[in-house]
Amino acid sequence: MTNSDIQKPCVVQTPQGFSVSYNNHLLYSKYNPSKLIIQTIENQNLLPGSIVLCISPVLEYGIKELLNKLPEECLIILCESDKLLYDFSYSNVLEKLPEVFQSETSLMYPKPDELNNLPVKLFNLSSSGRYKRVIRIDFSAGAQLYSEYYKELEAACINSVATFWKNRITLTKFGRKYSFNFFRNLSNLDKTTPITNYFQAVSKPIIVFGAGQSVDLFFKNNKLDFSKFFILCADTALQPLLHRSIIPDGVFVEEAQSVITKAFIGAYKNIHLFAGLSSLPNLSRFIKLENISYFTTEYINANFLKKLYDSDFLPPVNPPFGSVGITAVYYALKFRKNQNIPVYFCGLDFSYSAGFTHAKGTLSHSLRIQNTNKLIPIDNLGAFYAPSTIKLLDKNNSSFVTTPTLKAYAQLFTSLFTSTPNLYDAGDCGISLGIIQAHPLAETSNIQDSIQNTIFSEKQIHNLKFYLKEEKEALIYLKKLLTEKTDFSTEELQSEIKKIAAEREYLFLHFPDGYSFNYSQSFLNRIRTEIDFFLKWITT
Repeated sequence: MTNSDIQKPCVVQTPQGFSVSYNNHLLYSKYNPSKLIIQTIENQNLLPGSIVLCISPVLEYGIKELLNKLPEECLIILCESDKLLYDFSYSNVLEKLPEVFQSETSLMYPKPDELNNLPVKLFNLSSSGRYKRVIRIDFSAGAQLYSEYYKELEAACINSVATFWKNRITLTKFGRKYSFNFFRNLSNLDKTTPITNYFQAVSKPIIVFGAGQSVDLFFKNNKLDFSKFFILCADTALQPLLHRSIIPDGVFVEEAQSVITKAFIGAYKNIHLFAGLSSLPNLSRFIKLENISYFTTEYINANFLKKLYDSDFLPPVNPPFGSVGITAVYYALKFRKNQNIPVYFCGLDFSYSAGFTHAKGTLSHSLRIQNTNKLIPIDNLGAFYAPSTIKLLDKNNSSFVTTPTLKAYAQLFTSLFTSTPNLYDAGDCGISLGIIQAHPLAETSNIQDSIQNTIFSEKQIHNLKFYLKEEKEALIYLKKLLTEKTDFSTEELQSEIKKIAAEREYLFLHFPDGYSFNYSQSFLNRIRTEIDFFLKWITT
């Protein structure tokens, strides 16, 4: 017998059934192979809407019991990362299940090379609203052969499903506001400056400022002629720059609520604003429309947005990063003339020290000072010692904390930009982001940027107005279908309503059950109310 034969999984007879030997390890008990997993299944408290990750189900033990116990709206995913074990178990598991189970859509067995995409698949499956949680059950000792991989897979799957529902909570709370802002800003789009004017146009070194504590250290340690740099900042970092008489070349904003207007108090009318289409429209009170350039943050994966992606007037689309600082860096890299132009960032700390959460002068810090009294000290120690915080040592081995949300932003930043040429971390504190640390070099040459001064073309403006006109007419027609008698049959009316409403998720995405269109009277009544709201604000 060769070594390669020894490595292959093979069935081993035991007193009470079969076990499997693989790599000189028994994957089930040598006394009673099925006992442990069946007991585990019996002790499980399975709730509707559960996704069950069955790790390394080499034999059929426990699968039938799990399928029989499964409540409604549940999904079983058999997970095996070892190719030899997968090939061995695929036939031994599925072929021994009754035909009724083999045809069940509640059972999946992805190939080993498909497991890495499983978290994304689960996120998409969660969009149906059926699945709410992920449970892991180890079916054999094969789970221990790749324990770290399965641990990471489980965490990624849990996070994926949780992310969908966190997004749903956000949309339920703010979705209507996002959509309202989107159409209000879209109606003024033709009066603004295309953000594409800035793409590959900046020849100066670029500095991007966030609102973290490292901003204070940056200005303490760097004495630069900022006119030699192209300065960008997040909305909440504007005030610290203005206090130092630094007028940025651009301010990024994605905030949808009016609280952000306080960050623009005292701002110059000629400051340029780079804004998400779902951000607060009232910022035009502070910034002239011609000094605003919009981008499109995909705040929801929706048909009404997809319809616009191929249009010639919609601003460039970016994923929903969650952090305006990440968005600012994302576009700064698009603004530079070429990859040789250095981009520095500071204030993207995604963590904070005891007593402080943001740099001095930022909106958060200023509001803390305003609200300080005998009961509320200026030092925000509560944020540092909150139960949800995660302790860490920052870049300088100082004691900092982060939160699950901030940590997720930091991980996203690292995954997006870690290999980007000539991107430098100029912050002297905060969580490490895996980016080379470097301070900006003093620039002595008088570099001129080549930013264009183009406006939206007549064709783009025509197409924009035509889209808004069509959208308004569709809503008026939908209102008529919902309120007036028609010549349609019941089936035809249902089809006509669904055809219009299901393609316009902004009418219902903020409903608690608004993850998909639902043809029920309650759902339609709520849509009917939303139609009047959007008809008021979609202007042509």
